[in-house]
Amino acid sequence: MQNIVCFISDFGLEDTWVGICHAVIHRACPLARIVDLAHQIPPYDIRKGATVAAAGVYQLPEAIHLVVVDPGVGGGRDDLCLFTGHGTRIVGPDNGVLMLAAERAGGVEEAFAIDPSKIDSQAPLGTFHARDVLAPAAAALACGVEPSSLGRKIDPEDLVPAPFGPTRVDGEFVVTDVLECDRFGSLRLKIAAEEIEHLGLDAERLEIGLGHVSVEVPFAGTFADVEKGAPVALIDSSGWLTLAVRMASAAERYGVEAGIQARVRPI
Repeated sequence: MQNIVCFISDFGLEDTWVGICHAVIHRACPLARIVDLAHQIPPYDIRKGATVAAAGVYQLPEAIHLVVVDPGVGGGRDDLCLFTGHGTRIVGPDNGVLMLAAERAGGVEEAFAIDPSKIDSQAPLGTFHARDVLAPAAAALACGVEPSSLGRKIDPEDLVPAPFGPTRVDGEFVVTDVLECDRFGSLRLKIAAEEIEHLGLDAERLEIGLGHVSVEVPFAGTFADVEKGAPVALIDSSGWLTLAVRMASAAERYGVEAGIQARVRPI
């Protein structure tokens, strides 16, 4: 039984919200071990939350992942428990924030809409489903409860999709989204490590186009494979193809923000 709960939110650390969710989980399942992966997601930023959740699932696929970035809380969307093709369990709102993580974990095998009455006899507070529904559901999973016991089964096709476009081949280019800019200004592209060979990008050098900018870079193993200030493409710790500049910000150098499309081809 897996009792690690990886917790991601846009709650920040200035208020009680993260700590209260910890307490709720520990009260419901004393065996649970909570790992705070990230709580500084910008408020309401589903895109950033989805990317961070996917990174968490990629690195800790065996854990239970509790993801709460939920600008529509109390507005009628479902609270979900997803069971993926690789066996990862993901808990969070049905607003797309879970779907990139689920995709990286083998796709949604089964989806359940959590019934709050199976968690607590009291109705959840409309502004805090994290405390009243999602954290207790994650705790139940950590104590061995089957996802099917938490609510009704729903069709994965009916779930809100991830807030990203599909990665596709367009002639000699692979067209994809810039998922995010990380703390160091590196640009993560929606091309997973396991897709590189299939997409024909296993080359020594890549051309990466970002809006009006096009850059040719070595496809290397680490930042230190290039000189300080030089650009490089690599697979980062989250398993994404990434454009970086050694000891500088690729986002600032090329004037790029998350959400634009990138065009990548081998040289």
